[in-house]
Amino acid sequence: MDRDVSDLCCVNSHCPDYGKRGAGNLVCRKLFGRDRWRFVRCRTCRQEFSERRGTALFGVHLPTAKAVSVLEHIADGCGVRQTARLTGVTRDAVMRLTKKAGAHAAATHDELARHLAVGEVQLDEKWSFVGKKRRTV
Repeated sequence: MDRDVSDLCCVNSHCPDYGKRGAGNLVCRKLFGRDRWRFVRCRTCRQEFSERRGTALFGVHLPTAKAVSVLEHIADGCGVRQTARLTGVTRDAVMRLTKKAGAHAAATHDELARHLAVGEVQLDEKWSFVGKKRRTV
């Protein structure tokens, strides 16, 4: 991993540069962990954070490739024990990662779905179901 941070943005919601990628306000302070993650500082608000902050892998100590492998097995329908056996991690690690990723997915869905502007809804199937029930009454 290099020290280029143009793909990241400030995660402080009170910062004027919050969510702006490539704004030039971030600087890589150091690389850490087995996967050499970037530790970043925002020049605008002076907050420091890991590049994994705000992701489903924040606080996970597994290597990125192994964590992704665990989540792919779970997404493909493998059970917890089978996933643990295939990826070489403990069942508890699979459960912790699955719960963390599920909570992150739910929060992401809620954030994205909150801003939907629905202009039209089609309820054709619901109407046919109701219509059938009315005919038999």
